[in-house]
Amino acid sequence: MHSDDQRQPEADDVSHCDLVMKGGVTSGVIYPRLVAALADRYRFKNIGGTSAGAIAAGASAAAELGRQRGHVGAFDQLAKLPEELGAEVAADRRQPGRSRLFTLFQPVPALRRHFDVLSRALGKSRGQAVAAVVGGMLTVHARAALGVAAGGLLLAWPALHLLIDGTGASPGLRWLAAVAVAGIAALTAAAAVGATAALFVRGLARGLRDNGYGLCSGLTQPDQGGRTALTDWLHGYFNQLAGKSIDGPPLSFGDLWGPDPTTRRIHLEVITSAVSRQMVYSIPFRPGTPMFYYDPQEWSRLFPPAVMAALAAPFAGGNDGPVIENAQGRELRPLPRHGELPVVVAVRMSLSFPLLLSAVPLYAVDWSRTANQRAQAQVRAAETAEARRQLRLRATRIWFSDGGIGSNMPLHLFDAMLPRHPTFAVSLKPPHPDHGIQPAVAGNEGGRVYLPEDDRGGRLRYWPEPDLVPDWEEREAAAREKTPLAGLAGFLWSIVGTMQNWRDEILFPTPGFRDRIVQISQKPDEGGLNLTMASGTIAALADAGGLAAQRLIARFHPLGAEGGAGWDDHRRARLTTFLGVMQPATLEVVAAGAPADWLALLKDDPRYRRSSAMRAEATRFLTGLQGLGAAVPLKQSGQPRTLEVGSLKPIPQVRLVPRV
Repeated sequence: MHSDDQRQPEADDVSHCDLVMKGGVTSGVIYPRLVAALADRYRFKNIGGTSAGAIAAGASAAAELGRQRGHVGAFDQLAKLPEELGAEVAADRRQPGRSRLFTLFQPVPALRRHFDVLSRALGKSRGQAVAAVVGGMLTVHARAALGVAAGGLLLAWPALHLLIDGTGASPGLRWLAAVAVAGIAALTAAAAVGATAALFVRGLARGLRDNGYGLCSGLTQPDQGGRTALTDWLHGYFNQLAGKSIDGPPLSFGDLWGPDPTTRRIHLEVITSAVSRQMVYSIPFRPGTPMFYYDPQEWSRLFPPAVMAALAAPFAGGNDGPVIENAQGRELRPLPRHGELPVVVAVRMSLSFPLLLSAVPLYAVDWSRTANQRAQAQVRAAETAEARRQLRLRATRIWFSDGGIGSNMPLHLFDAMLPRHPTFAVSLKPPHPDHGIQPAVAGNEGGRVYLPEDDRGGRLRYWPEPDLVPDWEEREAAAREKTPLAGLAGFLWSIVGTMQNWRDEILFPTPGFRDRIVQISQKPDEGGLNLTMASGTIAALADAGGLAAQRLIARFHPLGAEGGAGWDDHRRARLTTFLGVMQPATLEVVAAGAPADWLALLKDDPRYRRSSAMRAEATRFLTGLQGLGAAVPLKQSGQPRTLEVGSLKPIPQVRLVPRV
């Protein structure tokens, strides 16, 4: 239950909504007009997202803050973002005719050539992409290619000489010479490609390791002619939407929360993946998560000076604890955990697209290590602050990467059992083979956007034939069989997709979830890693986002075309689900034993022994649950009559699970 559910309802609560947005790299251009259109009818209370959805969530929160502070044009400015990102920047030798979106991703100098080669594949068919990358590798490592070619020429020279000046040679011998030349040429070409590929991959691997396993750090690079890179741009853009100085201190979570952090005027959450720990976290970090530390030397390569200054400000007075250091012996600083944390830091940690953007390194003390346990005992035994400062604890690095690795559409972030306002989610998906995709229009004749129209809609999910390559233009009737290698790659990629998306996929058939997830289809050359999308493609995706917002407003808002019928249907679905889950759960309390058995445990629990008020409340609650379960009438069969019968199917379940 989120913070908004802990206060009394306001008269205008009906105009509030929560919003969760899915990740997808460049697919984020869908969101600005979607958010701006929703903002015409709703005020955002809780906003969340993952990866590119985290960028949109941060921008939405900033614009909502700007609106509440009197910056009336904040959402209008956000709506214009797709046009700005699709605009062509001044061409130069390195990036002829690139969009502003493309220039946000600036490789570090050590990986510039690798980025240029790999970017040649963008927007091309599979065969053209392979040819472009191979040609680029040969150009980058021309000396190695020429060396292999020279060796092949020397090897083939006797046969070539026979062909060129083979007077008196028999036709059969000349034919053998021709075959030898052709064979040596083929082997030489293969060797040249293999050698250059090996050199290219070795240099790429070394550069990725040194740059946090990403081609781009996110910071503006010196060889880009003054064009701003992603993280610098996000810092300024968030500030601008919020009505803050572009060059001033970064927008913080405290700015969004307002003077009372317990109620949080605007609540933003994003997802990040701690891949070294195989964990998923939401930011701001919840109570109980470990204390994280950062290395200023490492982070100065990821965040601009204004952000680094804001990170250090809360701890300017130093601390009385021991020194926390990394394996290299460098002193680490604590990461702000509360309102002081800059929003751009959280968003950057959520959108560390693997291999494209550097992962973000943080550190935590591993208390399972014997050395740290000994040091902790010494800290506790130290009698003065100065003595504590002389001690050192070793922290272990944790790589934080894209939040979409573990939760790409975190709809669970803001859900309440009985909501007072809607929580919308936006899902991005490939096209359905039976429905065409045309530019988004008011009537949605092109099939871009799908939102269920009633409780029955949205239950069916399409999945492609795993061993076929569909031809989207001629539908699946023209699909061809995959090659063995492509089939294996597809199978392995499906495994990755299952690990990433299974949590999201189980939401679609579940009542109370599917009715508020608006789905937007994208063609294969749209969104994702298509960094070179044309301005027309970006505009088409942005229009689809605007249409999705209009569909949500028409169905859910009281002033929409359906007069809020979607919101009423959603509340009925949630109510019947709540009753169908919670009422049978009381039967489990009865089956678990007499209340006296459980109440006896409270007497021995130190947390309740110290407070008679807590013990009395726990007693009242357990007794009440026992009474509810015992009061369930029996059917003629002797079985309890439960409310599962009236619930929409499938019925979800309530379990005690850790919070992300």
